[in-house]
Amino acid sequence: MAKSEPKTEKEKKIAKERRRMLKLLDGMDENKLKTCQTLIDRAAFITVNLTEVEQQLNAEGWTEEYQNGKAQSGVKKSALAEVHISLTKNLTAIMKQLIDLVPPAQRASRLEELMKR
Repeated sequence: MAKSEPKTEKEKKIAKERRRMLKLLDGMDENKLKTCQTLIDRAAFITVNLTEVEQQLNAEGWTEEYQNGKAQSGVKKSALAEVHISLTKNLTAIMKQLIDLVPPAQRASRLEELMKR
């Protein structure tokens, strides 16, 4: 079943990022490329969402105030900051898996291109 055309602006951005990653992995063994299709899809999704989270963090900040009862209050890392940290860790792990699939001779240049964003 073929993928449907992107409908929302976010889906268009994800599709664009996916195409960028596929272009960078061009020349990879076809079987390996098919095997890592899900990784590419996840990386594109995370990259686009991470950009949005970063924009929100820039606007709202990394911390938020909290109040537990009458006497306990303070400042803590925001829930959005936690999401950013989690997405970044996941993206880093996926990128490492993708880079490990690239032939060693091409690895350095492909890594540099994948990490550009």
